[in-house]
Amino acid sequence: MNQNPYDVLGIPSSATDDEVKKAYRRLAKQYHPDIHPDRDYAEKKMAEINAAYDEILSIRQGKATGGYGGYGNYSGYGQQSRQGSTPEMTAVRNYLHYRRFQEAFNVLNRITERNGEWYFLSAYAHYGVGNRTQALEFARRAVELEPNNMEYRQFLQQLQMGGMVYETYGRGFPMAGGNMMNKLCLGLCLARLCCPYC
Repeated sequence: MNQNPYDVLGIPSSATDDEVKKAYRRLAKQYHPDIHPDRDYAEKKMAEINAAYDEILSIRQGKATGGYGGYGNYSGYGQQSRQGSTPEMTAVRNYLHYRRFQEAFNVLNRITERNGEWYFLSAYAHYGVGNRTQALEFARRAVELEPNNMEYRQFLQQLQMGGMVYETYGRGFPMAGGNMMNKLCLGLCLARLCCPYC
């Protein structure tokens, strides 16, 4: 697929940033898998729309290194760039960003090439739904496949340490969370408010 990302969003390359956002939002509503009658088609279309939108953002930020078809540079959510990431993987990252784990699983389950990125994103999705055992297994496999990928190694290390991955990793996929010290401090403050004589 070597479509121009502006054509995918149905806008000219001279469109303003606001027009790009409006076009993206309009198409995202139109092809949202939860409301579109053909869910499989909608998920594929959303992957294409997400990839086009991310590519336009990369172009405008001067980060694009490759064509839309090969998806040259992934720059979403503060993650390190993913050279050669596919539109499907970009869609998965977008679903994870919005904590839409079931949609992420739907796309992941249709992908036949199980590379390091697939295992990493699957691990993250499993962690998001509370399946730490599967998350740890998939994170280990991602690191085995790409041992030099720091993104994967950091995630695995956090899982192995039993820490709150969401807190540290939240820059990648913003999610609710918090570290133990913040929770302890909040708990003590609430206890003090509730029991002023304690």
